[in-house]
Amino acid sequence: MRRAPLVRVVTLVLCLFLVTSCGSAADLAVGGSRSGAATEVPGLTVDGGVVVSSDDLDTEAAEASDPIPVVVYVEPLCPHCKAFDAEHGSMLQERLEGGQITLEYRLVSFLDNGTTERSSARAVNAALCAATDAGPAAYATYVHELLENQPVGGVLTDATLVALGDDAGASIESCVTGESHADLVASLSKNALGKISATPTVIVGGREFEGVPTAEDLVAALGSGSAVV
Repeated sequence: MRRAPLVRVVTLVLCLFLVTSCGSAADLAVGGSRSGAATEVPGLTVDGGVVVSSDDLDTEAAEASDPIPVVVYVEPLCPHCKAFDAEHGSMLQERLEGGQITLEYRLVSFLDNGTTERSSARAVNAALCAATDAGPAAYATYVHELLENQPVGGVLTDATLVALGDDAGASIESCVTGESHADLVASLSKNALGKISATPTVIVGGREFEGVPTAEDLVAALGSGSAVV
C-alpha cells in the first residue's frame, strides 16, 4: 500500500513548514497497518494525541484536581522540540505528578527526506506502539526518550526505536518492524498541517502560544505553583 504523501518543507530556524487545508478528522482513533488491517490506539484523541494525567503515573502522584490541559505538537527530528523538552520537560513532569496539569503530546511527521530513511514517520509509529502496548504514561516517556536521543544525522534504526520502548516500559518490536500504525501516522500529520505552522506548538488551557514559550511564559500561563523552572 502506498503511503499518503506529505507536503515537502524547508526547515528554518523554527522548523517552519507549509500549511495546507485541514485533513479529515474522521477515523483518527484507528490506524491501518500497511496490510490494511485496523490497529487501535487506546486513548488517542481526535486531534491525534495521547493525554497523560497524574492518575496514569506509576509514582505516588497527587490526584488530579481541575488540571490545566497542556498540549505540545512535536516532530521527532525537530531540534527545537528537543530544546523545548530539555528546557521545560522537568517542570512539566513535576506539574503532571502534582496533578496540576494533563500533558498531551501530538506527534507529527514532516521532516523526512532522502537522508533520514523515514526516521520521523517510523518514530511517530513507534510512539503509538508504546501507547498501544503500555498506555499513556509510557507514550509520554517515549516521546521524551525520542527527543533526548534525537539523532544528529537524522536516522533512527528499528533497533534504537525498540530499545527506547524498553526504556519506556513498552514491548514494541513487532509493532515497530511491521509499522502497525503507518497509515495513522500519515493521517495525523496531514491533519496537523491544517492546524499548526511550526513545531513545537504549545497550547496551555486552550491558548496557543505564538512561537516557542519561555519559562516565564509557561509559569504565567500555569500559575506559580511549586515547580522550579
